[in-house]
Amino acid sequence: MTLLPELSLYLWLIAILVITIGSFIQGVIGYGIALFSAPLLFLIYPGFVPAPLIILGGIMSLLVLRDNYQHVVRRDLYFTLSGSFIGVFTAWLVAGLLSAAAWDIIFGGLILLAVAVSVVSYLRRNSRVHSDGPGNVTIFAGAYGTGLMGTITGVGGPPIGLAYQQATPGRIRGSLSATFIPASIVSLIALWHIGRFSLADLVVSALLAPAMFAGFYLSQRFGGRLPASWFTRFLLSISAIAGFYAVLRGFL
Repeated sequence: MTLLPELSLYLWLIAILVITIGSFIQGVIGYGIALFSAPLLFLIYPGFVPAPLIILGGIMSLLVLRDNYQHVVRRDLYFTLSGSFIGVFTAWLVAGLLSAAAWDIIFGGLILLAVAVSVVSYLRRNSRVHSDGPGNVTIFAGAYGTGLMGTITGVGGPPIGLAYQQATPGRIRGSLSATFIPASIVSLIALWHIGRFSLADLVVSALLAPAMFAGFYLSQRFGGRLPASWFTRFLLSISAIAGFYAVLRGFL
């Protein structure tokens, strides 16, 4: 059994470029590698998602947590972890019943939903001042959506990001990264159980990881030269187009 998908060098280079750009965007605006990369990687080769992207997202969360551990609100973790784990369990129940065509449709639909949630969060975040008070029910609901969507698409950030939209930046980075790491592990276990995570996904992740680090490094050097709002609009536009195309492909 080959551990690598049989893709041309051209497609591999495109995948590397996608991860680099996604990581660059995340380094500038704080999110984006999954939302930007997932639909595009899916169109290149469906096997690129969700497992490899979940692994890369988990690695980035480790990097973020390293610098923001002091901002973790431990009370939040009771609700983020329980919500995300139940969301993963729901995804495990649903994903095991999906055909390949249905998977395409559900994947594309959830990407479009993630874009819509991100747009709402972006608009509301720009219209209000920060507070530090998302309620426990709101946190749990956002985390549930994160577990569900993240397991199927590799894009789990938007639902819980919406729940935390008015929290302080430190709390967002700390509590969310502390949630994404164990949630990613549980998602991978669920995907392995339904046959959508294997050693090949680890190999793909290892090959794409340098592009992720390169994009993040470049963002620290050059990201400040353009407005963050430009990257946000670019991210949401590309993700919406690619997600819509994934839905169409499922019907064709």
